[in-house]
Amino acid sequence: MPINRSSIFLEVIEGLSKSIHIGEGNAEAMANEILYSASHFLKINRVNAWLIDDDFSKLSCLSAYERDKDSFSYVGFLNKEDYPVYFNHISRTDIIISTRAQEEAFNSELVDNYLIPNKIFSMMEVPILSGGKFKGIVCFENTDEIRVWTNDEQHFALALTQLLILTLETKEKNLYRDELEKLVKEKSVLIAEINHRVKNNLAVITALIRNESFRVKDDYHKELFNNILLKTFSLSTLQHSMYNSQNYQEANFSEFIRTLVANLNDTYGHNLTIQLELELDEINIDVDKAVPCSLIVNEILTNCYKYAFSEDHVNKLSIGLHKNESENCELMIQDNGPGLPENYATNGTGYDLMEGLTDQIDGKLIVHSTVEGTIIKLIF
Repeated sequence: MPINRSSIFLEVIEGLSKSIHIGEGNAEAMANEILYSASHFLKINRVNAWLIDDDFSKLSCLSAYERDKDSFSYVGFLNKEDYPVYFNHISRTDIIISTRAQEEAFNSELVDNYLIPNKIFSMMEVPILSGGKFKGIVCFENTDEIRVWTNDEQHFALALTQLLILTLETKEKNLYRDELEKLVKEKSVLIAEINHRVKNNLAVITALIRNESFRVKDDYHKELFNNILLKTFSLSTLQHSMYNSQNYQEANFSEFIRTLVANLNDTYGHNLTIQLELELDEINIDVDKAVPCSLIVNEILTNCYKYAFSEDHVNKLSIGLHKNESENCELMIQDNGPGLPENYATNGTGYDLMEGLTDQIDGKLIVHSTVEGTIIKLIF
């Protein structure tokens, strides 16, 4: 019964495709396996693999195998300036068959110093292509006699080269992944350092403001310092929230509001009875909007605690955060205080600051105030 070479070739390819070197991206070890198999199953003496450099000026030998010596070697490199005709020919994207290799015009530069000394009569050269670009070539060389390469042999050579291509691509991906992991690690270290410095700077600023506030003798200026401290705390809370979430492009706004309310309760909530109602959807907002929004919310809530709440009745504070039908964020803060004075926009309630910050985020600030309480909406 005649031997079915196609079946043998297929079994060889299947076996090589399971090599661990492919997944590891170990191109040299995989090339050795491929060249060894090619030499023995095609019954040729010489097989070698070459890789081109980025500027297409040099071919470097990845590995070369000689069956009669059963040895691997690395025969060096070929410079384009020494073999311009050959380099121009191998840049083609299809297989090159040289049945009479020493007579082919494109091999003329190789005859005297390579083909004749190594007794090479026939060659089959398969390009290594990745991403549509020429990356190198695998040369199957028959010595001592002329050989006509069959279709099965050509398909076998193509399949072997494809396995090497897969390994080279895996190697490139692994190198890219390692570089990304390195960059991510460096970025994490840098962000941690920046966070540490920002945190320390805010702490220093807070300490300086607090120390200066102790020197103030009148209540008016004490209150001014206290307002600055609250704004600084607001920024510090926002920065801390973003760092803990590891999301440096967005801020969890609902988490920020909860933390701010807790701090205001500690600052102003003594001797106050407050019914707090929070309906906050988990919404992240861009960092560019987060800082202005945090200062707006701080201003509104500070006014609630300072002017709307009193010790002689039950104070109510409702805060809602959601996205409306237009997918805009809508924040509503409502209290049951005595309402804002008629000249609230100019009497030191911080309304001018809130309006300026609202314009900065292309938002809309709506104020509705009666003797039964105040409702402020921020839409952005």
